[in-house]
Amino acid sequence: MLSLHQLQFNLAQRNLFDLNITFLPSSITYIKGANGCGKSSLLRMIAGIMQPSSGNIYYRNCNINNIAKPYCTYIGHNLGLKLEMTVFENLKFWSEIYNSAETLYAAIHYFKLHDLLDEKCYSLSSGMQKIVAVARLIACQSDLWLLDEVETNLSKENRDLLNNLIVMKANSGGIVLLSSHLESSIKSAQTLQLD
Repeated sequence: MLSLHQLQFNLAQRNLFDLNITFLPSSITYIKGANGCGKSSLLRMIAGIMQPSSGNIYYRNCNINNIAKPYCTYIGHNLGLKLEMTVFENLKFWSEIYNSAETLYAAIHYFKLHDLLDEKCYSLSSGMQKIVAVARLIACQSDLWLLDEVETNLSKENRDLLNNLIVMKANSGGIVLLSSHLESSIKSAQTLQLD
């Protein structure tokens, strides 16, 4: 369970949001709103990357400030790739951080990355870099996924793979929060409107 208690974010003398909400296991939530309404900031706060103006975030009934990192998998605008490293080296790096090396090859297989394993990430298109980042969802075991516009630059085939993966995560008890400018193609998803 993920709970936001009186979570506020103020920017330039303006309160962007004031949230009291709980996300239950096995849920998918699209965070919607106009540009600048705080979608990315909210995901970064939940990931522990950014501090709210006030309020608290609890995951599994513990304040996230007291939880050992990493407790979630966050993919934002900065994909978290080391561009000078190969695809394989990047995935291996992240799977070791999450102590989940056993899932490394499942990630490679699911996203069909076999032919790219020795490629340096800087040589990949933005869409393929995004797929390598998204493959971390499998390579890094966590029950809380925070995805900030991850569908951008993905082919329809890769969007479908991602959506199937999101549904599988929710079906296995995970919590998935994602922002997107695209319409939700996941029927079981709920929406949190920020503006």
